[in-house]
Amino acid sequence: MTTPEPHEPSPIPPVPEPDPVPPVPGPDPAPAPPQPGPDPLPPVPEPRPAPDPGRPLPPVPEPGGPLSPPTDPVPPNPL
Repeated sequence: MTTPEPHEPSPIPPVPEPDPVPPVPGPDPAPAPPQPGPDPLPPVPEPRPAPDPGRPLPPVPEPGGPLSPPTDPVPPNPL
């Protein structure tokens, strides 16, 4: 009985790189449809007239006037 001789693996031929295909110029793409914008702002209402001032306010005292009377001091905690 004969022993089979080991065979050398056949070398794999290199795969040639494909030539790059230049892009084919086509027709210009259609322009995108206009996007709907935000809802328009509501109209600004007319300013209301100022309310009737009624009776005038008392005059504001000038700074540096008399101080308010002192309040009762808080007694110290006896604990």
